[in-house]
Amino acid sequence: MASDEQHDKKAKYDVEPGKFQKLLGYEIIDWDVGYANLVMDISEDHCNRNGLTHGGVLMTLLDAACTRSGTVCPETHEFRRTSTVSMTTNFLYGAKPGRIRVEGRKTGGGRRIYFAEAKAFDEAGNLLATGVATCRYAPKK
Repeated sequence: MASDEQHDKKAKYDVEPGKFQKLLGYEIIDWDVGYANLVMDISEDHCNRNGLTHGGVLMTLLDAACTRSGTVCPETHEFRRTSTVSMTTNFLYGAKPGRIRVEGRKTGGGRRIYFAEAKAFDEAGNLLATGVATCRYAPKK
């Protein structure tokens, strides 16, 4: 994709980060119909007493990728608000401070509920955690 097209795409879906996203410091770097990719630079402040990324931080990133993967309507390309109904998380590998990358994708669903999955990786490409979520579209105002 050309640079101008990437800029236009990002601007089209530009949404102000929420306060919690700002507090944690993760960034949604690419998203469109059916997927979302985000990154976060993990510091010692995000770690548990063992020096590994806190599970709650990983769960938040997986959740954000799952919900964001369903926000762009495939027919209209309009932004829709979503929330998580339920989520199952599996922790596979301890993450030390550094950059974490999360890939989320919508896997199915209907008009009100959809399903998504996400995977978190460290800088070396190790799979850290996975999440599978059931999400709901917010009613239109």
